[in-house]
Amino acid sequence: MRISASDQVVAWLAGLPPDPKRRVRRALRHLAAGRGDIRQLERELSGFHRLRVGGYRIVFHYEDEVTIRLDFAEERSVVYETLIALLHRAARESRE
Repeated sequence: MRISASDQVVAWLAGLPPDPKRRVRRALRHLAAGRGDIRQLERELSGFHRLRVGGYRIVFHYEDEVTIRLDFAEERSVVYETLIALLHRAARESRE
């Protein structure tokens, strides 16, 4: 599978220290091959999946049969709440 990433994920990855960055990149290679600690999300994040890499979470969705889109990444303690807030704000702005 092919992986594309949002600007937020690209900037987040660039800002990681070397060791976590290596682990995340390895996990992304595994994700492209259909492996990894992956879970489907529920409720407000239905339609998204998460990839767990230590204390980090990468939220993604399958764009089509050959593309995975990395939507948001952050530490586990804030990733879901922050993403939900961003999705609500984007929905509000699109209605205006």
